[in-house]
Amino acid sequence: MVNISRASPLGAMLIVCACVASFFGAAASVAAQAFQHNLGSNLDAVNDYSPQLPFINLFKISRPWFTQCDPEAGYQGCSYQNAWDTGEANLLNLDNSGWVRSLPAPGAAPIFTMAATFWDLAQGFPPGRYIVLYDGAGTIEYGIAGEKVSGESRAGRDVVDVMPSRGGLLLRIAETDPQGTGNYIRNIRVVREAHEELVATSTFSPQFLQRIRPYTTLRFMDWMRTNDSTAGTWNSRPLEGDARYTGEQGAPLDVMIALANRSGKRPWFNIPHQANDSYITNFAAAVKAGLRADLPLFVEYSNEVWNSGFSQGDWIQQRGEATWPSSGESGFTKRINYHGKRTAEVCDIFKQEFASEASRVVCVMASQAANSWTATEALECPLWDRAPCVSHGIGAIAIAPYFGDYVGQAEKQAQVEAWTQESDGGLGTLFRELSQGGELRGGPSGGALAQSFEWIDANSAVAESKGIALVAYEGGQHLVGIGAAGGSAALTKLFTSANRDSRIRALYTRYLNGWHAHGGGVFVHFSDISPYTRYGSWGALEMAGQSSSPKYNALLEYAGLSVSPGPTRFRLTVEKNRGGSVSTASGAISCGTHCSALFTRNSVVPLTAKPARDYRFVRWSGACTHRQLQCRVPMTSTKTAEALFRRRPQ
Repeated sequence: MVNISRASPLGAMLIVCACVASFFGAAASVAAQAFQHNLGSNLDAVNDYSPQLPFINLFKISRPWFTQCDPEAGYQGCSYQNAWDTGEANLLNLDNSGWVRSLPAPGAAPIFTMAATFWDLAQGFPPGRYIVLYDGAGTIEYGIAGEKVSGESRAGRDVVDVMPSRGGLLLRIAETDPQGTGNYIRNIRVVREAHEELVATSTFSPQFLQRIRPYTTLRFMDWMRTNDSTAGTWNSRPLEGDARYTGEQGAPLDVMIALANRSGKRPWFNIPHQANDSYITNFAAAVKAGLRADLPLFVEYSNEVWNSGFSQGDWIQQRGEATWPSSGESGFTKRINYHGKRTAEVCDIFKQEFASEASRVVCVMASQAANSWTATEALECPLWDRAPCVSHGIGAIAIAPYFGDYVGQAEKQAQVEAWTQESDGGLGTLFRELSQGGELRGGPSGGALAQSFEWIDANSAVAESKGIALVAYEGGQHLVGIGAAGGSAALTKLFTSANRDSRIRALYTRYLNGWHAHGGGVFVHFSDISPYTRYGSWGALEMAGQSSSPKYNALLEYAGLSVSPGPTRFRLTVEKNRGGSVSTASGAISCGTHCSALFTRNSVVPLTAKPARDYRFVRWSGACTHRQLQCRVPMTSTKTAEALFRRRPQ
C-alpha cells in the first residue's frame, strides 16, 4: 500500500498543517490520521440491473412491487394490454417492511390479483439453481428466466432454475395468507444454491468483498441515491429490515456501516441536501455507535452542488437566495456560499456527536475540479456571518479530476467519428489525444491528462493555502458522448473499446501517479462494478464475476497489491429446457444432474445435446449459435451454452 505522506507535496503540506495548530489544529489532526492510504472507490447504485451483486440475498436488489392480472381468467378490467402491470401498485396492502399483506379477491375491484417483482438480469448474472426461502403461506410463481423445479420444492423453500439468456427474472405472489390468519408471505430470500447456508449469517457476497479489496475507502453516494434525493427526515429513512434496498432513498445506513465494518474500509457518506438537523444528528450518532472504532470516515454534504444537472444544485441556490436576499452577488455565488455554510453546519454536528473522537471525522468541501474558485468561495463563504466555513473543522477539498470529457462533447463529434474509420477503429488516435494531445482541433494543450493535472495543481494550491488536504471524490476516465453525441453508436463503440484496451492500463498508471505527484491524497475512483453502455464505461470491472481488467489492474498496482495473472480455469455452464440432456464425454458436465464445471483456460470443450423421447433438438444459443448436436466451446472466458429442445408434433 502506498503511503501518500512519504516524499510527496501532500506529505509536506501535512507537516505544515501540524505547525499551524493555533488555527488549523483540528484539520491537521484529522489529516494526519485519515490519509495514510490513497485508493478508494465509489459503489455502483443498488438496483436489479447492476452487475455489482453485493448481497447474498438477491431479493434486496429487486424492483418495487407492481401489480398483475390474468387476462385468461375473464375478470373485469383485465386484458392482455394491462396484464403485465395494471398500474395499481399504490393500492397494494403492504406492511411496514414492504411485504404484501393481502391480495384482492378475484373479480372484485381493483383489477390486479397478483403482486410481482422483476430483475433485469445484468451481464454476467450467474445462471443455475437458486433457492427461494420465505416465511408465511401462499404461492409464489416464476417466469421468463426462472423455472420452478416443482419436484424439489416445498412450502417455504422453492428451487428455481435461472437461465439469464432467456431474459429477466419474474417473481410474483399469486396467493398469500390463504387462511386469512395474517400469515402472509414475507421475508423472501433469493440466493444461489451454494449460498443457502450463508444467507442466515452473512449479508455481503464473498465475490463482492473480494472485488473491493484494493480500496481503503468506499463512497456511498450512489448507494444513498444522493443525486436528486428526496430524503429529509430521520423517521422516513430506509431500514435494514426492509424488503428491498432499491427505494428512492437507497440503502439503509446500518447496511453501509456493516459493509465498512466487515471489509475494514472507511466509509464516505453523502448527507442528503434536504436533511434537517435532526436527521444529521441521528445519522452521526448512529455512525459513532455502529462503526468500528478503528475506522475514520468521510462526510460530504450532498454531491456536485455546482452541477445544475442535479436538482440539489438549484434547491441549494434557492436557499442561498432566500438566506441573503439583499446581497448583490449572483445566484450561483449564493449557491456556493450556502453549500459552504451547510457543509460547515453538517461538520459541526458530526464533530459534536463524535466528541472526543472528532478527529475520526474528515469533513470534505466538494468543489468543481475545473473551477477552483468554487473551492475558495465555499471555504471562505463570505456571505455567512459565521465565516470562514473552513474554520468549522473542514479537513479537505474534494474534487473529481476526470480526464477526457471534452472528447465526447457534441461539437467534437464529427472529428472523433472520423477517427473510427481508421484501420484500428480510432483507438490509436484516441490514446494519443488523451496522453499527449494534438489530435483533436480545439482540444486542450498537452491532451486530457495535462488538462487534469492543471486542475489538480489549481486545487492543490487552494488546499495548501487553507492548510487542508486535497482528495478526489470521483475520478478516472470520462469517455462518454455528451448531449447530442450520446446517441452516436460510433462513439460508444470507440469509448467502450478504449476502456477494455490494454493501453488504458498505462494511461491510468500515469494518471494516478500524476495525481499523487501533483499533491493529491485519497483518490476515490468512479466506480467499482458497472456495465459499459452509451451512458459511460465507468466500472473498473464490468461484472462481479470478472477478476481483472486493464483499469482494475492499474488500480491494484496503485494500491500496492499484486496483479493476478488471471484465472487458469474458467467455468462453463449449460442451460437447457426440458426435453433432453447435454453432456461431455468426460462426464464433467451431465445436465441435468450437474450443469456447470471448470475447464482449463484455452481448452475446447465438446458438448453434445441428446433429445429425449418424443423431443427434437432445435438449436444452441450463447457460446454456440447453430443447430448441430455437438457444440465446441473454446474456454477463453467464463461461458454459458443453452440447448433448446421442443416436443415433436403428435
